[in-house]
Order: sequence, then structure tokens, then C-alpha cells
Amino acid sequence: MESEMTSTSSGSKSSSSKKRELSWEDFRPEWANEQIERISSELEKWNDDLQARSSRFRKESQKRIEKSVKQLQSELRKLPGVKRAEELSQDLGKRVEKRVDAGVDSVYSSLKIARLDEVKKLERKIAQLNKKLKELEQQLAA
Repeated sequence: MESEMTSTSSGSKSSSSKKRELSWEDFRPEWANEQIERISSELEKWNDDLQARSSRFRKESQKRIEKSVKQLQSELRKLPGVKRAEELSQDLGKRVEKRVDAGVDSVYSSLKIARLDEVKKLERKIAQLNKKLKELEQQLAA
């Protein structure tokens, strides 16, 4: 008996799920569909327009920000404290460069090695001497 009840109860459930679910679109008149399509089209146009305006606003804002930053940097460079800091930075850079060069020179001299710029100077002098020697040899040969 129990098996008969379960089979009939499951049978009634399957018949109800087989029924097609009705939606609003089934009852909506054609004029409503047209109006909804028209409204959707207008919304898409507004969305496109909003995106275009947003893009223009972003670009213009970026330009204004960059212009303001350049103007602010220019104004900051005019301040005495900033001018002094730039001078100190340049002076410090020159000092560091001189000390590095002096350190490199001392290393080369302690190792008894010529620096590259010294070697290049010597090569130029040798080339000049070779040129003069060739000229003298041509004069003697003539």
C-alpha cells in the first residue's frame, strides 16, 4: 500500500512540473513590446553618451592635473629653500665625483696602471709622431 501512495504522489509532482511556466511576456501586448524596445534603445544611447562624456571628462581632468603639476613645480623651483637645495645637490654631486676620481686615481697609481684616458692620450701622441716620422722619411727619400 505504501508503495502505491508514493508512486501516486510522485506521479502528481511530475505532472505539475511538466506544466509550462507562464511569464509576463506571454500576456504583454505588442504595443508594450514596442515601447519597451524603444525605451531600451534610448537607454543604450544615453549609456553611450554617458561613456563618451566620461571619457572626455577624464582626458580633460588629466590635462588640467598635468598643467597644475607643472605650474606647481615651476613655483616650487622659485622658492629660496628649493633653489638652495638644488645648489647643494649639484655641489654635493661635484664633490662626490671628484672624490671618486681621486680614489680611482690612487688605485691606478698604487697598482702602477695607466688610466684609459691616459692611454688614449698616449695613442694620439704616438699617431702624431708616426705621421711626422713618415713625413721625414719621405723628405729624406726625395
